[in-house]
Amino acid sequence: MKHKLLSFFVGSMILTSVAFAQEKKVSGRVTGADGKPLAGVTIAVQGSNVATQTDANGNYSLSVPTGKVIVFRSVGFADKTLIVKEGQSAFNVTLDGSDNALSEVVVTGMGVSKNTKGLGYSVSKVSGDDLVKSGEANIIQGLAAKATGVQVTSSSGTPGASSKIILRGPASFSGDNQPLIVVDGVPLDNSLNNIKAGDDPYNQNLAGVQTANRALDINPDDIESVTVLKGPAAAAIYGQAAGNGAIIYTTKKGKLGSGLGIVYSTGFEASKVNKLPEMQTSYGQGEGGVSKVSADSWGPSLAGKQSYDNVKEFFQTGRIFNNNLAITSGGEKTTFRFSVGSHNNKGIVPNSSFNRYTARLSSESKLNDAITVGGTLSYTNSNTRAVQNGSNLAGTMLALLRTPADFNLADYINEDGSQKQYFPNYDNPYWSTEFNPYTEQNNRLTGNAYADVKLNNIFTISWKTGLDNYSTEGKQIYAIGSRGDDNGLAYGEIKRTNVNFRNIYSDLLLKFNTKISEDFSVSGMLGGNFNYAQYTSNFGRGRNLAMPGYYNFASAQELYVSNYEEYKNSKAIFLDATFDYRSILFLTLTGRNEWSTTFGKDSKGFFYPKADVSYVFSHLLENNSILNYGKVRFAYSNVGISPNVYSDRSYFTVPTIADGMTNGFSFPYAGQAGFAKSNVQVAEEFRPERNKGYEAGLEMKFFNNRLGLDFTYYQQHSSDLLISQPIDPTSGYAYYYNNVGAMKNTGYEVGITAHVVKAEKFNWHTTVNWSKNENEVTELAEGVDKMSIGSAFSAPQSYAIVGQPFGVLYAQKFKRNAEGKVLINPTSGLPIYEDELGNVGSPIPTWLMNWNNEFSYKDFSLSFLWDFRKGGKIWGGTQAGLYNRGKAAETADRERMYKIDGVFASGPDEGKENNKEIDALTYFRNYLGNSNSEIAIQNGSWARLRSVDFSYRFKNFSKSIQYIQVGVNLRNVLLITDYKGVDPETSLTGSNQNFAGYDFFNNPGTKSYSLNLRFGF
Repeated sequence: MKHKLLSFFVGSMILTSVAFAQEKKVSGRVTGADGKPLAGVTIAVQGSNVATQTDANGNYSLSVPTGKVIVFRSVGFADKTLIVKEGQSAFNVTLDGSDNALSEVVVTGMGVSKNTKGLGYSVSKVSGDDLVKSGEANIIQGLAAKATGVQVTSSSGTPGASSKIILRGPASFSGDNQPLIVVDGVPLDNSLNNIKAGDDPYNQNLAGVQTANRALDINPDDIESVTVLKGPAAAAIYGQAAGNGAIIYTTKKGKLGSGLGIVYSTGFEASKVNKLPEMQTSYGQGEGGVSKVSADSWGPSLAGKQSYDNVKEFFQTGRIFNNNLAITSGGEKTTFRFSVGSHNNKGIVPNSSFNRYTARLSSESKLNDAITVGGTLSYTNSNTRAVQNGSNLAGTMLALLRTPADFNLADYINEDGSQKQYFPNYDNPYWSTEFNPYTEQNNRLTGNAYADVKLNNIFTISWKTGLDNYSTEGKQIYAIGSRGDDNGLAYGEIKRTNVNFRNIYSDLLLKFNTKISEDFSVSGMLGGNFNYAQYTSNFGRGRNLAMPGYYNFASAQELYVSNYEEYKNSKAIFLDATFDYRSILFLTLTGRNEWSTTFGKDSKGFFYPKADVSYVFSHLLENNSILNYGKVRFAYSNVGISPNVYSDRSYFTVPTIADGMTNGFSFPYAGQAGFAKSNVQVAEEFRPERNKGYEAGLEMKFFNNRLGLDFTYYQQHSSDLLISQPIDPTSGYAYYYNNVGAMKNTGYEVGITAHVVKAEKFNWHTTVNWSKNENEVTELAEGVDKMSIGSAFSAPQSYAIVGQPFGVLYAQKFKRNAEGKVLINPTSGLPIYEDELGNVGSPIPTWLMNWNNEFSYKDFSLSFLWDFRKGGKIWGGTQAGLYNRGKAAETADRERMYKIDGVFASGPDEGKENNKEIDALTYFRNYLGNSNSEIAIQNGSWARLRSVDFSYRFKNFSKSIQYIQVGVNLRNVLLITDYKGVDPETSLTGSNQNFAGYDFFNNPGTKSYSLNLRFGF
């Protein structure tokens, strides 16, 4: 078979070269009515098998005999025919839109543009304009509520905070389950670099600050389009890197023949807190109604006394300034685009900020009819000043929300510079944000260079090499007097971290496109790629500072350093071929064999196959006035997920002992170094985790394409998941690391589009996307009934349990009788709890939906986006803590007795309804305020107006100004939810953790209002 394929390639190259050696070369560019280039347009010589397609910039080249007719054809556009006359060699063609528009071109794996008509799997396309209109600085957060099967979660609304994205549910027990990010064909690192000390045994994501996911380095204004490859079938060409799917970002570039163009945009945005817990201000600090120094607000009534709304007064109006300038030029053969941008954000929390400065240059040149070269170079500088978060004595929200109403938090500093505290264990948040900053500097350089060589009308060789390189320097200061330092002793501390990352990527593709007969054609690519990545981090800590305000290691009496390094590379060969029968039946076969150092030095390669079929059945109903287009599609894939680097063997490690109360103990200890063999035995040979996907879909368009339906059903089975399985400790190990786990995701996705009104001056277009994913862990290691998937609190905990959704929350559960009623202790009047933690719900939403509307009238445009989420449990640890401390609004009703619904568990009234009354303190502290119990688990459902965008464009403003566009954007302006606390779109653990659903004094979300101006020259 290999010899036949090779003979086909070589023979076709020789015969084609001979046959057309004497024929005329014609070339040009194909654009739409809006002047934008059209990729994937078929240009065919009428009556022959000779054809080609336009590239991503609309360019084409074709050998045509004089006098022949060439046909330009693209789905969604009316055909155009031209006769090649003597002396003509260039044809720039504009295709007009057709009312019979059926599909569009999207950028898929390896940067290849494909017509959606021939895709046997589901993809979602998001325009760069939609990213900009979202008002989000983070290109990940900008995808929220834009497509089916996509769940985006922001960690908080503070500047530079991370966002996490999951496509069609989690596929692995390890890692963060996020998709591969690709920009202009080159993988982009999207890590969250939260560096901790080598002697720290705890999860630093539960405290500290919310650092950025590195996709934040990309300027949304530079993005042309986004393709979301949701399932393994769509992303299979990337092999083990895309077991969780892939997101393909394509940046803006210059356009041939467009001349010189300049676009400048500027905008100002004001942001405010969008949701906070409701607080009581009627009672002050103390216990049992008596004023005393306490962490609680169970003190005396403040009637007739001074009280302070500390929470309302603390947050300020955030200010964001955006500026972008883009210069584009397009001649006959060369294009370029140069852009610079700035994003300056002063947050809602005092002293918080994020600033990003970007520059991007892209250029492409057609050296001759056969060779095109180009490249992109991008630089980003960003700096962040972040504030403390979460389970943290210096945390902003922890101290702020617990502050008694009779303490003026804003009067925060003494004459000697020390802080004023209502309770000695908590830092004053005003003082903390000023004197305990985390600052970060990031510099990033990305780019690529590429060349396309057209060998003949069938074959093109494409080569691309890309670089992603960044360095990040972080500094955390805890001033003398702060309780936020590691030991909580207020002696002062400084931490310095630096991260260096470099990724070099290169691929070489042989693309082919030819007609085998009048009815059959084949297109695709044969290629290979190489990927090398290195990551290094350094951590330095100094404790017990000798000199206030001097944050240098020379001031520290106790020093500690640690570092980490990892290096990995992979290489692969792959084939992707699409067989086309009369443009109604498409079969695509993909195979990739990949070798990676993450499986060890001598590891064999692994093969990842994929097949998909697309059948356009509407040709059977050509005269049908209702159904204009119909397509069914099926796909199968089996892709991999790479293990973590260096997980292929056991190492000697530095022992760390944690007691849960202190920061633990580690070597070096008492001046002595110490190492121990890891207690994890690794399988001699393990395999990649596998994500096997089955997908079926139906696409239909009705009423002259005014109404469209896209339905998808999928099953994704993850197997060979790596687990540390408990084993007999007499073996010398406590765990055995091997491929034994499995889970599955089953889901439905429905997309409905409608052009409700289509008139000369007024248009209304609406889109509704709905998706549901059901996840289930199907297998763990023998003898393992549950597996913790992340270090968090004692309760709740997140587990992988057979028969349950991944990451299910377990907490203290009430004992109940056969009828489900809570059992009450007749003596205390409080519920009785089960001996073991129990299932209290899954953080995975039941379903997601979004509804987008776009209106246009003459030069006015209006759009709004609704976002709905049903279900998904969240641990409301913040609200439970406020009940416990007497700060929640409900605790103001404390001058009466309470009864808890349930029945007596024992005694003479066993089984009868509880009538035991308890005082307010007992009710709120021991019942509603028990953060370890199921009472603290809340429903995370919401309905939110995610964005509203209104604009007007003044056209032909002057000879030098082509247009001025004025716009107003509202973001997150309306949130409807029963969740008590901050915005339920929150995550204490950030974007790099594999579990979700935790809210413990998280920093709040924001809503904003912006005014934007755009000038076109």
